[in-house]
Amino acid sequence: MSSARYDDYWSLESPAVLSDPLTPARRAYLWERITTSANARPRLLDCGAGDGSLVAEAVARELPAVGIEISASAIERGRRSYPGIDLRRHSVEQLPWPVDNASWDVVVSFELIEHLLEPRALLRGAHLALVPNGSLVLSTPYHGMAKNLAIAALRFEKHFAVDGEHVRFFTDSALRALLDEAGFEVNEVSHLGRFRPVWANTIVWATRRA
Repeated sequence: MSSARYDDYWSLESPAVLSDPLTPARRAYLWERITTSANARPRLLDCGAGDGSLVAEAVARELPAVGIEISASAIERGRRSYPGIDLRRHSVEQLPWPVDNASWDVVVSFELIEHLLEPRALLRGAHLALVPNGSLVLSTPYHGMAKNLAIAALRFEKHFAVDGEHVRFFTDSALRALLDEAGFEVNEVSHLGRFRPVWANTIVWATRRA
């Protein structure tokens, strides 16, 4: 995962991620589950934090929150937009992370794992960071048989572009298997955007096994 590429991306006046139409739905999913959990004030770690807007939202909700982000440009933008938030420059693929182990109740990773050459590093880092029975909330573009067939027939070259930002493509079953291998119990797999069987997003709530 090249920091220079993401520095260039976050140096744009309006990076596309800032207008992602599914961002509100992902965050609503996250806050709904946090507010109904037994822990009234969970410590939240955002991986691939971008400009820190989720960290800032957590702080506004009076939750302890830290973000890990590879791009210096994103962190600079975040510190201008949300003074005082805690953003730490680091690649999630590089272990150890610059946070205390077994100290976080919720690790969030929205729209990141598909960009990683080493997706297991993200899950290993999350497992180390979380307290036993802590929660991982992860989202990634949805891939299933019907959608994959449509992509292959209609837009294969564009979707799987050799210089594209996405280097991993996950079916729900592949994601479940990877999480199980990494020491997580998958509690819930949900979908966001469009409709079955061509959902836009998969979002997973999983628990770190002790």
